[in-house]
Amino acid sequence: MRGIDRLGPFLDVGADPADEPDLRVRKRTAVATALLLIVATLVFAAAYIPYGIVNVTVIALAQIAAFAAAIVLFARTRRLGPFVGMLIAVGLTLLIVNLVPTAGLSSSSSGFVWAVLAPVGAVLFLGPRAGRRSLVVVLFVFAVTVAIDPFVQGPPTLPASVRTVLIAVNFALATAVALAMVVFIDGERVRAKAESDALLLNVLPRSIADRLKAGEAVIADHYDSVTVLFSDLCDFTPLAAADTPAHVVALLNEIFSQFDALAERHGVEKIKTIGDSYMVVGGVPEPRGDHATAIVEMAIAMHAAVSSIKRPDGAPLQIRTGIATGPAVAGVIGQRKFSYDLWGDAVNVASRMESTGIPGLIQLSPSTWRLCADRYRFSPRQVEVKGIGPMTTYLLDPAAVALMVDPS
Repeated sequence: MRGIDRLGPFLDVGADPADEPDLRVRKRTAVATALLLIVATLVFAAAYIPYGIVNVTVIALAQIAAFAAAIVLFARTRRLGPFVGMLIAVGLTLLIVNLVPTAGLSSSSSGFVWAVLAPVGAVLFLGPRAGRRSLVVVLFVFAVTVAIDPFVQGPPTLPASVRTVLIAVNFALATAVALAMVVFIDGERVRAKAESDALLLNVLPRSIADRLKAGEAVIADHYDSVTVLFSDLCDFTPLAAADTPAHVVALLNEIFSQFDALAERHGVEKIKTIGDSYMVVGGVPEPRGDHATAIVEMAIAMHAAVSSIKRPDGAPLQIRTGIATGPAVAGVIGQRKFSYDLWGDAVNVASRMESTGIPGLIQLSPSTWRLCADRYRFSPRQVEVKGIGPMTTYLLDPAAVALMVDPS
């Protein structure tokens, strides 16, 4: 199977970008099976060559050509049903034709072990209904061979010992192909599941993804105390308007990729990006007692990371950051495109801390400041907060904080 797996892109000759993951797996396995059948047919034909039965070799070569043509056609149509149907039709038809040079069913019945692959392949590639239809076709073909057997019977063309060897070859090859089909499709499905899980973990925390996969329909959790951070790139809108789209996206990707790495390093959870804004939370989905400290340290590291990135005019980029602590509800919304989001007082206040903040500085709500007051030097500030009124907030200058930065 490793040899077939190394064929890589060739197995995707019938793939369509719109294919669901399971359909892509079935298409790849069908192509791999066709290749296995071509190889097995070559071995089968080679086993008859020493005995001078040329007709069997010619039939085998015709089957190989038909299977190759089916792959080419599949690459153009990308339709799995006709491809599988053609493989089954060619295989069963040539089983009947092969009775003539091998002296009928009584002398070559072992070849019909290959017919078992038809319903097995139909189930694997097209589903149970196709498997039942294929079984009916196989039984019909077998009935036809029994009916025509008196007209093609003849004396055995090979000694009994040779026929025994060829029976063994038929059973061994058919069994190997059937096993390879099942092993390959199982491996493909495991791989597809791993890819699907990786994509899910790109948008959801692992514990939330596990609950979703376990069948939990509604995921909504209340947290008594979390710390939320909003950060916004200062003056980014005019900067983006004056630059090319490709450079704007590349710049945002560079910045937010660094933020993502910092979130992982500090053990906090990125919630989302909105334009040039970044939202992250501490204490969700796994509660932790030091969520406020973790988020403040995250904010300091974010400011340090951005300060090393230059604007087109050579000036360093700046961000404005707001942080608040309080209760919140976290949950998953959406059916096809999942989103893990956060709602509550802490979210609203953190957003206000950012919007009323000062470029280059971190503004904390009183609730967060009380949890970190003994760790950093803050400057109090009076702010009019929309929907709340006057509030005493606390500013932290990240440049004034002695931060041990990991050189990596």
